[in-house]
Amino acid sequence: MLKKINEIFGTQDMTVGKPMSNLLKFSIPLLIGNFAQQLYSTVDSIIVGRYVGDTALSAIGTTLPVLRLLLVLFMAISTGTGVMVAQYFGAKDRQTLSRSIGNSMTLIFVSSLVIMAIGIPWADSLLRLTNTPVETFALARSYLVIMLWGTMFSGFYNIGAGVLRGLGNSVYPLMVLLLASFLNVVLDIWFVARLNMSVAGAALATIISQAVSAALCLVKLARMKDVVDINRSNLKPDKKLAEPTAQVGVARRDYQRHLFYVSRVCAGSG
Repeated sequence: MLKKINEIFGTQDMTVGKPMSNLLKFSIPLLIGNFAQQLYSTVDSIIVGRYVGDTALSAIGTTLPVLRLLLVLFMAISTGTGVMVAQYFGAKDRQTLSRSIGNSMTLIFVSSLVIMAIGIPWADSLLRLTNTPVETFALARSYLVIMLWGTMFSGFYNIGAGVLRGLGNSVYPLMVLLLASFLNVVLDIWFVARLNMSVAGAALATIISQAVSAALCLVKLARMKDVVDINRSNLKPDKKLAEPTAQVGVARRDYQRHLFYVSRVCAGSG
């Protein structure tokens, strides 16, 4: 039984076994995860719309382009890291694999600080960029600022999940995401419906859920001592590893799609 659990939640060597079977085992959790990841904003919208009203619901909607604009960098780092990790893992290059993961964590940490330093003080200007209505501006700002304070949690979940998928484990990130989605629902109902915290409660529920998911992914990586070494020396920035990670991430179509979406929203509201 323990062996079976380890097979499900451990790394998967995609070069061993039947290719189609390996692809199905790996891709099905990804598809389910893409659906589950949409639950964060959807649940916020449903509960806020039900218990607070249409104005609060509209306020959350106006923050989404701004959040995508600021967090699109995480997508580039996490997708690029997943690709590079898969390459080094497949090549059995443990040292470069460990350094690549450590560098990506450092990039996420620094990027989070930059996003918070830019986004929080400039929250009003960013909302005006998307032509946020006056009647929803205060609520939108409240939601946006709280979400920005939790930027690092979102970043570390994305990088942790990306690394685990690069190591061939798509099941564990899915389980973590489902748990976080359930926690988000519970906290949304508690903060918004019971404590009457309006959009601030919805944002707080989201970042707490993301903090839990980030912690679970990072703890999982730290315990995979048979595969990677997560230590202080591997966290040191390395330009030779950071550049290809960023280049691969930026070249991915999902990143470009989100960037195109944000540019259209900003251009349409200008």
